[in-house]
Amino acid sequence: MRAGSRVLVLLATAASVAGATAASAAAAGPADRYGFQGGCFTLTAPDGAPVAGPLRFQATRLGGYLLLTGDRRFLTATGDGTTAAPGPSPAGDWTVAEVPGGGFRLSPATDPGRALGRDGTTVTASSAPAVRAAPAEGCPRLPEAELNATGTPARGTTSYGETRGFMDGHMHWMTYLYFGGRFHCGAPFHPYGITRALPDCEEIEGPRGAAAPFQNLLSYGSPVAPHSTAGYPTLDSWSRTNLTYEGTYYKWVERVWMSGMRLMVMGVNENRILCLLQTNRDQPCDEMETVRRSVRSIRQMEEYVDALNGGPGKGWFRIVTDPFEARKVVNAGKMAVVLEMELSEPFGCSGVEAPTCDAAKIDRDMAELHRLGVRSSLLVGKYDNPLGGVRFDEGTSGIIVNLGNRLSAGRWWDAKTCEPGTALTDNEVPTQGGPVPEALKEAGVPGGTLPAYPPGPHCNTRGLTDLGAHAVRRLMERGWIVNPDHMSQAAVDATLTLAEAKGYSGVISPHSWMDPDNWPRLRRLGGLAYPQASSAGRFVERWKEYRPKDGESPFYFGWGFGADLGGLAEQGAPLPQDSPARVTYPFRSLDGRVTFERQRTGSRTFDYAREGVAHYGLYADWVEEVRKLGGPQIAEDLLRGTEAYLQMWERTNGIAPLTSREPRQRLTRRGLGTIRLGATPDALLRAAGQPERRGRAWTWGVRGARSVRSRAVAVVGARSGRVDLVASSAPGHEAAGVRPGTAAGALLRRPGVRRLTGGIVVRRAGATTYAYRVSRGRVQAVGVTTSRAARGSGRDLRGAFAQVPRRFGAVAPDPAVAAAAMRIRPVSETASRTLAARDGASAAAPAFGLVCKLGLMQD
Repeated sequence: MRAGSRVLVLLATAASVAGATAASAAAAGPADRYGFQGGCFTLTAPDGAPVAGPLRFQATRLGGYLLLTGDRRFLTATGDGTTAAPGPSPAGDWTVAEVPGGGFRLSPATDPGRALGRDGTTVTASSAPAVRAAPAEGCPRLPEAELNATGTPARGTTSYGETRGFMDGHMHWMTYLYFGGRFHCGAPFHPYGITRALPDCEEIEGPRGAAAPFQNLLSYGSPVAPHSTAGYPTLDSWSRTNLTYEGTYYKWVERVWMSGMRLMVMGVNENRILCLLQTNRDQPCDEMETVRRSVRSIRQMEEYVDALNGGPGKGWFRIVTDPFEARKVVNAGKMAVVLEMELSEPFGCSGVEAPTCDAAKIDRDMAELHRLGVRSSLLVGKYDNPLGGVRFDEGTSGIIVNLGNRLSAGRWWDAKTCEPGTALTDNEVPTQGGPVPEALKEAGVPGGTLPAYPPGPHCNTRGLTDLGAHAVRRLMERGWIVNPDHMSQAAVDATLTLAEAKGYSGVISPHSWMDPDNWPRLRRLGGLAYPQASSAGRFVERWKEYRPKDGESPFYFGWGFGADLGGLAEQGAPLPQDSPARVTYPFRSLDGRVTFERQRTGSRTFDYAREGVAHYGLYADWVEEVRKLGGPQIAEDLLRGTEAYLQMWERTNGIAPLTSREPRQRLTRRGLGTIRLGATPDALLRAAGQPERRGRAWTWGVRGARSVRSRAVAVVGARSGRVDLVASSAPGHEAAGVRPGTAAGALLRRPGVRRLTGGIVVRRAGATTYAYRVSRGRVQAVGVTTSRAARGSGRDLRGAFAQVPRRFGAVAPDPAVAAAAMRIRPVSETASRTLAARDGASAAAPAFGLVCKLGLMQD
């Protein structure tokens, strides 16, 4: 229609609209400008005059909406009128603003100075009526991928307690922006919906992929591979081996969040050399610029998901920048996303003989990335760079990457035969020189002759440089997670040596790009290491082989995986059809809270049992196959993965690792040493260090205590949100002259003593309120509390003391038992049966808490 035409989209009769008063419409309408999402509304002026409707509101951003008419068209601004357009556009993206005194104003994003008036007109915003929205019926919906999941995802019982959930330590959510922006087909989200996010790929690849030789080579093994490029709704060519079609659509990731994923490390990847090989590109190949674009984009997606879920902060994932925020996010039932950098030329560093960066540039770029929210980094990608050497790629990909090394680093890989007896090596490179295969030339890879290499096993001659050591130190000073994957073995060794010198826990190897024989050394630091996801069978085999052995690490243990989806990594295949462990539908999440059916997107139903991980949403199904193969032990290890990461991250932020309390100490009005009464959970953590267990009660072992049950305990009040009770069952801890084990009669004869129900005794002494638990004629635990908690019957105090271990008794000093207490304990048979029950109840966590090293010794 011509500009200036007016369209009134009104399916309800004027009489019916007039019959509803403005007051009742306002009462039944959205509470704020975010409350329109997904709703069907008729819009009226304050006097009841029709404006437009019924319309389906579909969020494009916070406070912005597409308005879908009854005939599946989009209300769109045109000059001083509106039209019903066949597709969405910026002129059909309406911003909703709240008007003082009630009502809303709708303005097109292309002309915020105008607003929706009466009968489908647009007028100057200042003269526009305050529109009312009344619920209506008859509005169609925009298409969307299905979750095919029912149930409520689990959340923590407190914001500060131990988390439960599995984690992906290496996933690429913003891949659509790399390699010049037109190498990858599709995007993880689009403000106009799934048809734009998952389009037909012909525009990028040409008819049947004829113009995409490099993509074809990666996905099909040949530069010429005719295939369907159809996007939504059929998604014909989406598969676990198609590496260049969008596999991380946000709705698919949401499905995995529902299955229990609570933390994701999202790596931004780029490769300038491979980008320059793409003639079809619309973005620069500068790797640092790709990081900037990607961070902006994932924050836009975070806002988009918030908009779809009712407003700021209401989405199911949050980008986090410290472990304290992340813990609150996870315990709120959401997924925490940590941003990571994975580049071949980080900080713009390329060239070996003539580096394009220096220490000052690294410092400037790292400071900028920190401001953007990045908190984790690899320093080597696919090529040698001025920071260090690379771990080689093997086979055909090794040929391509070695060619790229020549272009980026200025030389071929320099490999030597590893020293005799060397256990730690880099991957093998081709041992014979030769021309670049014709298939690679057809895909656009430059020609040339590869150098010859000596016999394997191969080690890169290049390790961590002085500039690389500077970068590692700066990462640690900023509290970032250091990821040595893709480094040469010599560079890995030097990086771990720097971390060991600092006692730095923040080191992770999450996707099989480090020799796993390094993993015990990494874990002794308090870091994490686990394999790339691959197939479930292979993953479980590697878990059995590389799960930490007894005594390997004194830190909290959890397992994870690195999907590397979006990082040009083929995804896992399903088990054979005759395997008893293959996935069957329906199945339940690891915690039993959510039930899953086969995932459906458009007209395509994805069946993991036949296809494997055809897109990221099928990691919910993959985890179920892992559970069936590995049993309750691997399920428990995975559910501990997020907590293990958060505790590692806490230590990088200056939180002291688990340490025992002094055996002889006096409780004062401030608490017990650094365990302070009245502290918030974050302040308690910073002052007292990591506890061995954390829920409502946080517990620390006591050095030299004579009982495995002797603990110092801080209990956070459910109502106050602060420490209401600091108590101890250790025999050397004293509260106003009373210790655990003291006869109850001696306590009760003291002046000012008040007995509460449940065996709780309180005594006020000046500004201090002491508290005691008495049982069987003896004081079992002593403490200091707040006057508020001790008021009345002491219900809050009884609940707090219930968190303090009750048993107290001598245990013979047995060094073997003391050493065993430091080990990672297996799941008990009882807990295994509980986890295997699959009855929908959330299994209780077995007692994995670490016991203080000297916790069983006599004084």
